Amino acid sequence: MSLTTAVDIAVQVIVPNESSDGSQAPLLSAERRITPSWTISQLKGKLEPITGIPASSQSIRTRSLNSDAWITMDDDTALVGDSRFNLRKGSEIYLCDTRPSHLRQTINFADVSSVEKYQMPEAEYEKLEDSVLAWKRRQKLGRFDPNAKSAEELAVERFQADSTAISQKGIKVGQRCRVGKDDSRRGAIRFVGEVPGLGGSREAGCVWVGVELDEPLGRNDGSVSVELDNGQHQVKRLFQTRDKYGVLARPDNVQVGDFPVLDDLIDEDMEEI
Repeated sequence: MSLTTAVDIAVQVIVPNESSDGSQAPLLSAERRITPSWTISQLKGKLEPITGIPASSQSIRTRSLNSDAWITMDDDTALVGDSRFNLRKGSEIYLCDTRPSHLRQTINFADVSSVEKYQMPEAEYEKLEDSVLAWKRRQKLGRFDPNAKSAEELAVERFQADSTAISQKGIKVGQRCRVGKDDSRRGAIRFVGEVPGLGGSREAGCVWVGVELDEPLGRNDGSVSVELDNGQHQVKRLFQTRDKYGVLARPDNVQVGDFPVLDDLIDEDMEEI
């Protein structure tokens, strides 16, 4: 005799916007996995923290994937996997709030702009003793490390490391190259140098290699957005190419060599057929 465990069912949980004429989006629409061995009462308990509707005020119904006939799940002792509910992957479970209208949830959970946000003042956060910042302070990590290098020192190290990699690899403007290990991202080097303001403090001092790709597999047209000292952003052009043909890469991610242009390579292959 073998025992098998029923597989969870992925369903769509929907809290309709009953205060509207039906044209507005539901208050909640999210995919959740439910276990067939749960009772309807257990299902309601699982849905309460998700929807904010008390289990005692939930009215649940579903409908077959092949028809518009509603099936009410009102027997709290019945199992979710009961054949009369006919729940399958992709089934929709509608959860209605039976409380008076003035007590119902009216926030659209999918619209984060409608949720009031709280941001703790930095001075107050630094006073906490159970925060990540306090833990870093106790462990002497990050800016609390007495031996930590300054931002200027780190920038110099990055510049030296990248300059060494560029020299060792022989990376120069005009050379053919490949970006990463993807053989389809071949191109020609059009720019080598620092880009102040690109990537913020984490990328300060980095030397970048600008590549014009043979195919539109890049991220820009040779221009990038950099941050100025006043916090504003400005578009800076490093080289000229078509949109999606340009890409910036670190020296470690660039391999120079005799990489044929992809169009030429395709023509050669066609001649051999």
